[in-house]
Amino acid sequence: MTRTNQINDPMIVAPSPTPFNKKDEIDYAAIEYNVTKWSKTKLSGYVLGSENGEEGFLNLEEKIKIIEKVKEVNEDKKLIIAGVDSPSIKETLKLSDMMSKAGADLIRIRIPRNRKSVPKYFKKVLDDIQSRVIIIHQMDPGNFDASMTKVGADPEIIGDITNHDRVFGYIASAQMRFEAKVKEYINEKKRFWVGNSMLIYPGVFIGANGACMMFGNIAPNICMDIIRLCMKNDYNSAKKLHDKCVYADWNILSNGAAGLKYAMDIIGYKGGLPRAPMPDLEPSEKSKIVQGLKLAKII
Repeated sequence: MTRTNQINDPMIVAPSPTPFNKKDEIDYAAIEYNVTKWSKTKLSGYVLGSENGEEGFLNLEEKIKIIEKVKEVNEDKKLIIAGVDSPSIKETLKLSDMMSKAGADLIRIRIPRNRKSVPKYFKKVLDDIQSRVIIIHQMDPGNFDASMTKVGADPEIIGDITNHDRVFGYIASAQMRFEAKVKEYINEKKRFWVGNSMLIYPGVFIGANGACMMFGNIAPNICMDIIRLCMKNDYNSAKKLHDKCVYADWNILSNGAAGLKYAMDIIGYKGGLPRAPMPDLEPSEKSKIVQGLKLAKII
């Protein structure tokens, strides 16, 4: 668990996509290629088993094999975070243990969607889990183009949960007004990350010192530069970088895993196909992504 103490702030991690081949099988060679390529960027780590990684289309065996493959290629260069999303205490502990043994440095746990269960769930999970945890406030996974989603718990409760010794940090929702209140209850020693690249710039103003976002797969160096500039109070330079990426971020993320994979293919990674039955992009959607990447000067 010492890996979590070896990476300095600010930290930028990305929910890694899962490449599939024409037989609808995981392309492990593509995973190896992508991780090798990302290892040469400013990316701090990978989140495996996420909405962008098509977690709902993966069985447990596949999730474990992906972690093992990334660990093999990663060679301890970057943080490996494994995603768990279960309302069951028993299942959360079981999955977390398996993923840690496979090579995960951190376990990312979503706040359960049943609001009444949240305090009891985290009390038991955090007291019994053997891994370090990062909690994500993501109540509507996959609904990336929505401006608002419901909140999972009151700010005081989120703060109390996050301040547990097992918790490494917290990934905020897109509701910046709500998260500004949450930040008041979170210990300064805990990581406080935003969940989208377009929230890095405003997020720093409420105390963010890192980010977990899809765009980190596409432009990790730009994302890291934005947050470093903000934390150095060079807001004008950060805003210029931020502004040129808005169109790309919006059009890639709004198209989910298919949009991310198409963008990756364009810039030299191996995105692969979405897993069946998810459709590929329409020509108009692809055109907007290309236009966005050009505006961001990524291509």
